[in-house]
Amino acid sequence: MKATLALVIALLLAGCEDLAAPNRTPRYLADLAGETFHWPPDRIPVRYYADPRGTMPALIRRGLSVWESQFLYGEFKAAFVSDSNHADVIVRWQDSVPPDVPPDTAGALGACDGVTTYLIDSTHAITDPLRVQLRVRQGFTTAQVAACLPRVATHELGHSLGILSHSPATTDLMYGTPGTDTPTLRDRNTAQVLYHTPATLTPPPPR
Repeated sequence: MKATLALVIALLLAGCEDLAAPNRTPRYLADLAGETFHWPPDRIPVRYYADPRGTMPALIRRGLSVWESQFLYGEFKAAFVSDSNHADVIVRWQDSVPPDVPPDTAGALGACDGVTTYLIDSTHAITDPLRVQLRVRQGFTTAQVAACLPRVATHELGHSLGILSHSPATTDLMYGTPGTDTPTLRDRNTAQVLYHTPATLTPPPPR
């Protein structure tokens, strides 16, 4: 899992826009290569489109609800849209659509993965909707994939709300290969501090 930044030319610094960050520990850095992003108040709720096939809508609804609950004052909220042309974040299957089966947690770590993509221009502007893709990996049972998907979906949604980097702690949801499907205290503190830290990246234009 990773958040990919497509940087075009050299990025210039943007002005401050938020209050001072609260003091929260333990936490980790949410920025990537010095770039910081979070959705500003005038873009809340963030509009998500989820591929309607298979379990994707349920995975994304659950994951967004989990992240919304981490904030004290509603700094991040999400809404679903039925048309991807009006979405801020588009979530799709990368290839096959896994069946909806009971999960088997044994050996499920690594049974799926995902990627979140940001396209950025030289003015520090995100030019297109964020894109999240979930992928089924080969060599695992469908039950193992079903156990993996809630973790990876919620992890990738963490990238979509602005946590651009990975946690160094293996127990955190935002670790590169998450072993949990809910944020830890470190994840929660990181998200809360992020939404009170000046962003260097501006969101994609409304559609």
